[in-house]
Amino acid sequence: MQGMTRILVRSPNMATICLIFTAICVVGFAQSQSVASAAFDVALVKQLDRSLAAGEPDLSFVGTSGKPFKIGGNRVTVGGTLHTLIAYAYKIKSYQISAVPSWADSLLFEITAKTPGEAVPTQDEVRPMLQALLVDRFQLRSHRDTKEMPVYHLVQVKKSSLFKAASPDETFSWNLSQGPGGTLRSKATKESIDDFVQLVGVSTDKPVIDKTGITGDIDYDILISPPEAQGAGGRSPEEFNRAIVYAVIDQLGLKLESTKDAVEMFVVDRAEKPSEN
Repeated sequence: MQGMTRILVRSPNMATICLIFTAICVVGFAQSQSVASAAFDVALVKQLDRSLAAGEPDLSFVGTSGKPFKIGGNRVTVGGTLHTLIAYAYKIKSYQISAVPSWADSLLFEITAKTPGEAVPTQDEVRPMLQALLVDRFQLRSHRDTKEMPVYHLVQVKKSSLFKAASPDETFSWNLSQGPGGTLRSKATKESIDDFVQLVGVSTDKPVIDKTGITGDIDYDILISPPEAQGAGGRSPEEFNRAIVYAVIDQLGLKLESTKDAVEMFVVDRAEKPSEN
């Protein structure tokens, strides 16, 4: 890896997925009167039997291509930890959210809801409805703050045919398969650039901010060389994370630049486990 910037990978016991703003949502952080008026007609909140272990990332965003809400007619389904649900509701990144209770990173919830009327809502139309639900059922209260923190900027240093803007006529697909020589092949078409950056952030020790200059969706194709097993313990999560980061840097013409950046934060003042339906 001659000439490569030293990148520290995420410890399996560190906090979960690192994220930043993809867009400024007008209804954003405030529990305003307009948010309260945009509510689901009916909503069921179910706590799942399974929960995440300490340090285990919530990967519910994988395969959504930036569209976390499953929408069929006026029926909406979404799931994840409270930490993740806040990120979905306010269209922010996970690492912007601070001061959550410990259970908010472990307990998993599934929300099924019906939106007002018969029209099919958009992703952005569902967000204020989820905000209102979090305020009502999880007693969520919050305020904004700005914090300077160590981050990585993900920049494109050279063009690569393995990493490019997606064509408008493509459809989303993602596949992880066995590659040549014992490698793992991760290939995606029409993947959200935000989700790709989020996946890179899972494998690093600091938030990753997109500075590639690419907007919209991307295609990528990488081969990941799994590390050799070391003794009875096998391969460690840190070794796998390092292999992923090196593949992204070596094959896609990208670079992680260590720096500091001012990040707008969503600070949780209060959150309770949801009330019964």
